[in-house]
Amino acid sequence: MEQLANPIPAVVLLLFLLLATPPVSARIKTCTITYDDFNHSNSNTDKLYLASNDSTVASGALHVTLESDYSPPTNQSGRILYDKSFKLWEGRNDTYSDRVASFNTSFLVNLNQKIGFPTPGEGLTFVVAPDLNLPPPNSFGGYLGLTNFTTDGNILNQIIAIELDTFKQDFDPDSNHVGLNINSVISGITTSLTPLGFKLVPPYGTHNFFNVWVQYDGIKKVINRWNFIRIIAIST
Repeated sequence: MEQLANPIPAVVLLLFLLLATPPVSARIKTCTITYDDFNHSNSNTDKLYLASNDSTVASGALHVTLESDYSPPTNQSGRILYDKSFKLWEGRNDTYSDRVASFNTSFLVNLNQKIGFPTPGEGLTFVVAPDLNLPPPNSFGGYLGLTNFTTDGNILNQIIAIELDTFKQDFDPDSNHVGLNINSVISGITTSLTPLGFKLVPPYGTHNFFNVWVQYDGIKKVINRWNFIRIIAIST
C-alpha cells in the first residue's frame, strides 16, 4: 500500500541549539547557535545543509518537504541540518573517555493540513545524526526520512531523534504523539499528546504553532523527563 509522506507543510520557524560539556574542571566548551529567522539575508542561513531536493528555505522558514496546491506531495522525505559537527562524547582514545555533552534545542513548528488533502503526513523529527548524508532511499512514509526497510534498527545508524508523529503506523500508539527514537523509527518511549490537550495537526483552516524544547542531560544521560519535550501551543 502506498503511503503518503509529509503532505503537511512542516515548517520550522526558529531553531536554537546549545551544546555544552558537563561541568567538569577541564576543557569546558560551550557553543550557542541562534536563528531569529531563516531569511537569506541572515548569514547563518548559509550554514544550513539541505540534504534533500524536497527541502527548501522560503518566506523566512524551513520547509522540510515541498508544498503543492495542485497534487498531493507523496513519497517525500527531507532533512535540513546544521553543517558544522559537534563532539557530543569523548572517544575511546580521549583522556576524558566518560564525558558526554549536554545540549538543548528549542524550535517553533507549524504543521497544518491543506484542504483537499485528507490524508496527513507522517510527521517531523528533531534528529542528532553522525553526518550530513542524504536521507536513505525509500525513507518516506513511516520511516520519517531517518531509515528505511533495510536500515531500520541498525546500530550503525547512530541516530537519536525526537518525533512529532501525526500518522498511526502499526507500531504507533496513535496519530498524535511524541516519541524517543534510537536508530529506529519504532520509538523506545512514546507519549500521547491528546490527553494533554495538544493536537499536532489542527482542523482545516486553523494553524497551531508549537514551541518545542528538547533537553539532554549529559551527566545523568537522560532526556528531560517531562514527556521528552516541553510543548507550548499558540493557535492563530
